[in-house]
Amino acid sequence: MTRCGACAGASFGSFFCAHEASISGVYPAEPVVPPQPTTIELEYCKSCGLIRQVPDRTIRLNYDRIVRGTAKQLPGYAEAIFAALPRLGVKCTDLILEVGANEGTFLRQLRDRGYHNLFGVEPSKGLADYSRQSGLDILDTYFDRKLAAEIRATRGPVRAVICRHTLEHVPDIFEFTRAIADVLADDGVSLIEVPDADWVVTNLFAHEIWDEHITYFRARSLRRLLENCGLRPVELRRMRFRDTRNLLCWSALAANPAAQAANLPDDEAGLDAVAEFQSRWDDFSHRLRNQLLVSPKPIVGIGASHIQLNFFNFAGIGDLVDGLIDDDETKSGRFAPLARPVPIRSTDQTLATMRQGTLLRTAFPYPSWEDRLEGALHGYGVASINPYGRQK
Repeated sequence: MTRCGACAGASFGSFFCAHEASISGVYPAEPVVPPQPTTIELEYCKSCGLIRQVPDRTIRLNYDRIVRGTAKQLPGYAEAIFAALPRLGVKCTDLILEVGANEGTFLRQLRDRGYHNLFGVEPSKGLADYSRQSGLDILDTYFDRKLAAEIRATRGPVRAVICRHTLEHVPDIFEFTRAIADVLADDGVSLIEVPDADWVVTNLFAHEIWDEHITYFRARSLRRLLENCGLRPVELRRMRFRDTRNLLCWSALAANPAAQAANLPDDEAGLDAVAEFQSRWDDFSHRLRNQLLVSPKPIVGIGASHIQLNFFNFAGIGDLVDGLIDDDETKSGRFAPLARPVPIRSTDQTLATMRQGTLLRTAFPYPSWEDRLEGALHGYGVASINPYGRQK
């Protein structure tokens, strides 16, 4: 048994198990037979509530080759992050490190605000090269305790570490977080931002489970991890972004006497709700499948990103979906590898040709897109189903 990376607990219960037939970011140009599905299996720590992929069945990715940028995913609350830096004593001349810098969007935002002693760590060679083209200082490697020691030896201690939507991808969260503590100056601060798994549990949003996410944090497990790695959480907030919610936690070194914690939130869902997630999802999926079996055909889903494909896979309805709608040029005109190859068409193509059938409102972060399609197709008698809501 691999102990919990957050609290070292040794007792786990089953959280979720489903087949995932799709590979993130792969959209064949021809209707090829999809690969054998991968089983994604999650368990939860009965002590701190951390959720993780089962260790001996973890899906591992090589981030050296991933070139998926995140420029379009900078949330509106980023301004609150920028405002927190001077409030926490970080000056424009201080050394700031971003771990998981991606294509450099956040570092460029910091530079635009006058911070000029910046550098990042990003394992993707392609994304690191892209960042360097805009003049950013990027180390294209994985962040660990060895690298943290090298940084302290060559650049000095870091005043602020920013780590946004990276920790959930890391196989060893304890050693990774220890590396953040290692690299911090005595008066340094760190920001950890991760998806809030309480949002998944309370809303039954299994589509937010992703093969690239190894660990799913809730407030208590994130605090336990930080505390066990020598960090003291001083601020912990829940922030909405589109149809999801994230945890943002500022921490200082536990040895820093000036680090004082405000009232920190606890988990919203109890362990009973976590333990019952699978059965609740199975009941939901059974009802949805029965509804689709008697719905007018073709059945067309909105969106072809990983959250939609995961939803169809996990709900066991990939064999019932006849088409998908997506305006991304890397997807439209191609096929989604569900239980069978499913064609992807643009919004305009769909509006011009769909005159019967059922529209699945699965563009979860984009309700206005759903409304536009539903409003335009309703006059032709196309039915609409909101999987998490009521039928229209």
